[in-house]
Amino acid sequence: MFSILRSWCLFFCLYPQFRKLHWGLLNLNHFVASENRNYYTIAILFSSIFIGGCSIHKDFAGIESQNEWSHHFAFGSPSWDSFERFPNNPVFQGRDGMEWPVNGFLFDDPVSKNWYLYIGEYRRNYAIVNDSTSKNFNCVIYKSADRGKSWGRMGDLFPLNMHCYDSLKIQAPDVMVVYDNGKYHLIFDWVSGNSTWTKMGQSGIGYAVADHPEGPYKVSRKPLKINTEYLNAPLLKKYWRMYAPMLVKRENDWVMLYMMDTAPPRSWALAASTAQNPEGPYSEPVLIKNVEGMGNYPPLMEYFPAFSHDGYTYFPATSVAVNRNYQLINRVKTEEITAPKKWETFSAGSFWHSAPEPNEYAGIWGQTITGFVDDSDSMVMMYPSKTKQNYGTINLAKSSWSHLFRKCGFNLSACEGGSFTWIKKGIDPDQLKLDFTLTGTMHLVWDFNKPLEIKDTWGNHSFDQNEGDYKEIEISQNHWRVRYINQLNIQVVDSGVVRDLDKPVNQLEMSKRNGIFTLSVNGQQCWTGSIPDNPGVVGIILDPHSNLTMNHFYLTGRQITGKLLLGSYEALLNAGNQDKEWNFIKDPIFRMGHGAVSKQQAATAKWNFEGTGFKLWLPRGAEFGSVSVFTDGRKVGNVNLRSDHYLNSSVVFQLKSLPMGPHAVYTTSTDAKLPVDCLEVTF
Repeated sequence: MFSILRSWCLFFCLYPQFRKLHWGLLNLNHFVASENRNYYTIAILFSSIFIGGCSIHKDFAGIESQNEWSHHFAFGSPSWDSFERFPNNPVFQGRDGMEWPVNGFLFDDPVSKNWYLYIGEYRRNYAIVNDSTSKNFNCVIYKSADRGKSWGRMGDLFPLNMHCYDSLKIQAPDVMVVYDNGKYHLIFDWVSGNSTWTKMGQSGIGYAVADHPEGPYKVSRKPLKINTEYLNAPLLKKYWRMYAPMLVKRENDWVMLYMMDTAPPRSWALAASTAQNPEGPYSEPVLIKNVEGMGNYPPLMEYFPAFSHDGYTYFPATSVAVNRNYQLINRVKTEEITAPKKWETFSAGSFWHSAPEPNEYAGIWGQTITGFVDDSDSMVMMYPSKTKQNYGTINLAKSSWSHLFRKCGFNLSACEGGSFTWIKKGIDPDQLKLDFTLTGTMHLVWDFNKPLEIKDTWGNHSFDQNEGDYKEIEISQNHWRVRYINQLNIQVVDSGVVRDLDKPVNQLEMSKRNGIFTLSVNGQQCWTGSIPDNPGVVGIILDPHSNLTMNHFYLTGRQITGKLLLGSYEALLNAGNQDKEWNFIKDPIFRMGHGAVSKQQAATAKWNFEGTGFKLWLPRGAEFGSVSVFTDGRKVGNVNLRSDHYLNSSVVFQLKSLPMGPHAVYTTSTDAKLPVDCLEVTF
């Protein structure tokens, strides 16, 4: 009997793909008969027992562990990418009056074989100045005849105070070029001379055509789109401003894709329109990607531009959260672009990392990476960033398309905000051995049981809640510290000086035997002692403007059931809510002492997560009512939150046995105000 049970445990430990299939088959809704429910209960019981006995001995820096680490739009993402920077970076930098060249398009001309950069210039902070003698927005064209080794300025795309579209004075920063049938088709976003960021009605998307990549370009008589079309009838009652256009040629038509956002900026959507000719007229927009759906889709994603290769069109997007190190790459067969369900995720994180260089101090800034795949299998990327002095930069990098990812070793960066990535397992570690290179400050954390909370629209976060605990080893350029964080209490267990941390590769080893920890850094024994055990999650935190290269991350330990608590604000952000639609309340009825309640009777909230199950925590009260719960777009339950008296938050709904992977819990209320507290995720 026990040999059978041991075999069952081994099966679960060593074959996660079969485990995933098994859990999918064991979904409670699949078992209707009572005897099947009994089998389900036994299976869950066995699995819960034996998962706790599974041992782990693995290098989590290997490419096979890429998806075992978290990749999160706000907390950040480790990357195994193999991009190498061009030695002449930055190829362009901002100047006084046009401090932020932070958008751009890299074009490989199929006729001349020259490369062209169409660089979008902005004033610092995207300022709009009422001055007819200078531009607020500009596109400057650069050319390289030696594959990016040197660049020459070809001039501005459009002149100052250019009149078009019923005599409007327009300026155009962001463009994309497509060559077809002997012509260069250019699509651009434009802003009229009397626009402000709160009044963008007379702005939109335009088209121009030329015989050469550098122009001159002839602008179409009518704009392709103008914001007044949707200002009074916004899509989903919120999206009306269009910008960052992309153009794709299909076999029998053209597709124009463009960003749409809200005012004030809070959520972003990618829309598409089609036309028989590149100059239009284009159809009404179809939303391709937006956060309002019930599925798992990260917020804060901005696209622009796209590139096509081997029958597919790829759409890079960057999270505009402060740490700027999460990139999402979606792709779709070019002929199926207008079918949202045909789109697939090519890379959710792990596609790009920032380097500790002065020209990319701020990480990806502006739009996102853009480029092309050439005939020699090279992927050439342009990426925008900023210096510490707040000047924009345009830079280039290169990789092999067929070998985009390294077999071993990842990078993690943190720019304007900190980063946190964790292994998506509950782990009681016995030994950790790291080979790494570090700029800035790293925190190696274990037994992590703190809530994960987003504090604002831009993904700022901290771990200062009055709940949970974790341990960490802090390593900086000249010191180490062992700390125990328990609720709001921070105990420095021991500390000292780090020797030789400027070595090309550093070693850190922590081991635990009979409850006693031993720490050594670069061969120097630093600490021996004990800390109370409370197994949880293992991960890495980086302070702002830190950069880590992890060559090896050997971990030995015991796998346990893992759990993390996701806060309320992320649920609002994931569903595209505006702050003005909610009351933010500090009250002990919420599990963490604070939460949100909708101002209106009808509201939605959504948690994105990766795991195998969840518990939904919500309070009850007289102003609350019936809440519908959906998982991955499927309704799984109803919860009645109405009570004569306020009742503290408790588990009102839970679901187990989900296959390990990305999921979304969507809650909606139509007859009363919606409270939002937290989601406890298990994996």
